[in-house]
Amino acid sequence: MPYNTKNISISEAYEVIDQMVMTQHRAWKPDYFIITDRYLGWDYGSVSRGRTNAVVYNGLATGTSSSTIRDVNERVYFNQVDHVQLLDWTRKFKQWYVVTLVDQNGNYIKHILRTRSKSDAELMMDALSAVLSDRKESNSTRI
Repeated sequence: MPYNTKNISISEAYEVIDQMVMTQHRAWKPDYFIITDRYLGWDYGSVSRGRTNAVVYNGLATGTSSSTIRDVNERVYFNQVDHVQLLDWTRKFKQWYVVTLVDQNGNYIKHILRTRSKSDAELMMDALSAVLSDRKESNSTRI
């Protein structure tokens, strides 16, 4: 969906991004979110799976066990992101708006915000565009 971003200050942009990501619906809200000078980072906690089989015979237990524990975390580096895109989406007959990070090839990298509020989605677009622009300017001055 087309949207022309509005200018906001970089400090406001960082606050908006953090608040929007951490207050979205619990199905998509990470346990932890960070913005650094190089990347956006998400952590969705730990996922653990286990399986146990046991046999007890005359007071003697034998069995097998296996488990998998892994951290579920993700980073998107600013230099991977070409632009931000606003999508509309209908889920369970309700209108949702999705703010998505897009790479140079037009591929979706990450849906960073899902919200029912179009104005929140537009504000997130403004904030992400400001941060991406700031990061690109910062990287070009280092060279």
